[in-house]
Amino acid sequence: MSDRTRSRIARVLAMIPYVLAEGGATLDDLRDRFNYASTDALRKDLDIIFMTGLPGYGPGELIDVDIYDDEVVIESADYFSSALRLTGGEALGLLAAGSTLLASGDAPVALARAVEKLADAMGVQVDEEVIVEVPTPTGVATLREALADNRVVRLEYVAAATNESTIRVVEGESVFFSLGAWYFRGFCRRADADRLFRIDRVARIEVLDERYVPTAADAPASALYEPAADDYTVVFDVTPNARWVAEYYVVDSEERVGDGTVRVTMRVSDPMVAARLLVRLGVDATLVSGSEVTAALDELRSRLAARYGIVT
Repeated sequence: MSDRTRSRIARVLAMIPYVLAEGGATLDDLRDRFNYASTDALRKDLDIIFMTGLPGYGPGELIDVDIYDDEVVIESADYFSSALRLTGGEALGLLAAGSTLLASGDAPVALARAVEKLADAMGVQVDEEVIVEVPTPTGVATLREALADNRVVRLEYVAAATNESTIRVVEGESVFFSLGAWYFRGFCRRADADRLFRIDRVARIEVLDERYVPTAADAPASALYEPAADDYTVVFDVTPNARWVAEYYVVDSEERVGDGTVRVTMRVSDPMVAARLLVRLGVDATLVSGSEVTAALDELRSRLAARYGIVT
């Protein structure tokens, strides 16, 4: 990693908690406070922020960055509101994982330096033999037992970004490990569709007496976002500056429509997800179709205008 990249990452990681703590900040304030050479350079880093999030990397897992006139607001990033402090077990797990990658001979030099610094902080030797027992969430065993008996479960599920909990009654399909976490996939009666639940976000599990007939199809063991049949379809045009959208998100199609413009068709579980994306893209995106998204976009713009006292 170059010194420039390292400095850029450090600045972004410092900026996110600041904006969260203040409830928002102006572009001028952020540019001056974090020593950006220009507002354009600041905007490039803000573009990077809303392409990051938690494993799963679907629209609901990514950080929201809204820029309205001169005001910057960051949402869905509560996990940045306080500094990260590793427990002894977490640090040991990172050390063991990093050492394993180093032993493969394919690890980058930056990882070797990171492992060495972590080992120094823990007071251990990098080449010291360590036996690590990785704990499995208690909910995994409970859900596996319910799955084996075809028993319906009631979950209290907490969303990572908003910390809001909902009650879900689910007919299980699979329990699996992916992208560093355990997941439970099943038919959610509340959503009337298949849903994916990260088990460490389940606050409570109740196994009901009710049984169900399992589906014949095998559910994919993947934590990546998968569009559902009842998702909302949105079509929008993007300029060359925003063509990365078609590469970063799961899209149904992309079509060149002239002058470097690309027409993107994608599906979202909530129209507000697409509305937030379009607001962030600003002049680099134009909505073509999607009535539900149009309504969500109007609502979002009205909320932002009311929040900052802007007369439209």
